[in-house]
Amino acid sequence: MHIHGHTFALAGSGLRKDTVPLRPMESMPLELEADNRGDWMVHCHNVYHAEAGMMIPLKYT
Repeated sequence: MHIHGHTFALAGSGLRKDTVPLRPMESMPLELEADNRGDWMVHCHNVYHAEAGMMIPLKYT
């Protein structure tokens, strides 16, 4: 999973990232500070997956 325009911390570790590998149906708690207003994308870095719908907008003002 990759988030454009932001970094996030892996919950409890403090490690800052903008991409984290996840297996199918896996989840991971993240700490994201929404401090960069605008229209961004969250998507899988596997192009086939992104084209198949594993891409969502992240929008806030």
